Amino acid sequence: MVFPMTRSRVSVTVLALCAGLALGVPAGAAQPVDDQPEAGTTAVSPRLQPVTRITPPKGCIVLTAGMNGIKVRMVQQRLGMPDSTWETMDAATRAKVERFQKRKGLEVDGIVGPATWAAMGFAESFCMDRWTAKPALPLDATADQRRETMIAFALRYLGHQYVWGGAGRPRYGIDCSGMVLQSLYRAGIDPQPISVDKHVRPAYRTSVQLYKHPGFLHVPFAERHRGDLIFYRSNATGRVNHVGIYLGHGKILEAVSGPDVVRIGTVTKNRYTQTVMPTVVRPFG
Repeated sequence: MVFPMTRSRVSVTVLALCAGLALGVPAGAAQPVDDQPEAGTTAVSPRLQPVTRITPPKGCIVLTAGMNGIKVRMVQQRLGMPDSTWETMDAATRAKVERFQKRKGLEVDGIVGPATWAAMGFAESFCMDRWTAKPALPLDATADQRRETMIAFALRYLGHQYVWGGAGRPRYGIDCSGMVLQSLYRAGIDPQPISVDKHVRPAYRTSVQLYKHPGFLHVPFAERHRGDLIFYRSNATGRVNHVGIYLGHGKILEAVSGPDVVRIGTVTKNRYTQTVMPTVVRPFG
C-alpha cells in the first residue's frame, strides 16, 4: 500500500490510517485468523499482570528507509519539508538527508544516525525514543484505579498533533496505538513483546499486536464500558488499523490522521472505510 504524502488529502483513506493498514495485504483480502479473538473468551495464556517497572526499550533507533515516528518528523522539519509530509523515511526524505549530509561533509547514505542527528543541531538526545511513561500505581491498586489512571494519562495528549509512528511525550505528537501503549504503561501494564522500539518499524502495527495479545481479556463490543480499548478494521484489508480508549457514554479518546489531532470522538460501528471489531479489550478486568 502506498501511504498518502500530504495531509491536505483529508479523505477516507487518510482517516483510516491511524494505526496503519497492513503493508502488502491486497485489497479485499480476508482478515488473518490471529487478528480475531473469539468473543467473550480469554486467551490460553495468563492475563497480563500489573508491574511497577516497564521493560526498558533500547531506543536510539537509526532512521533507515521506512522508519516512522517523532524523530522522522523532527528531521523533516529541520530540513524544511512541508508540515503535511507523512512521518516516514521515504525516498523524498532520504534525498533531503543526503543533500544535508553532503553539505556537512558527512557520509552520504540518507540514513539518520547519531552523527547526522548531531549535525542537525537538535537539543534532544538521539536516544529520546527510549522514553516510556512510568507506572504510577502500586501492585495492589484496583482495576478501577488503573482504568482511571490510564484515561487521565491519555487525556494529556488531547489536542496534541497526530504523528504517524509517534509513541513519546505529548508535546512531540502521537498516533493512536502509541497513545494507548504509553497510557497502559502509566497504569502499570507492560504488554511485551510490544514496545516503543517496534512501534516505529516500517511494517509493525501496534494496534494489530494489541488486539491479538494473548494476555488481554476480550469481551463483546455490546458489553463495552469505560476504559475498554475499541478497535476498528479496514474494510479493504479486513485488518485492525485503529484503536482508541472508550470513555463511556458513546465517546472515544483517539488520535486520528486527517484531522491530525488527538480528540474525543463518537463511537460508531461503521465510519469512513472502517468497521468496529466485534470485541473490545478490557485491560484491567
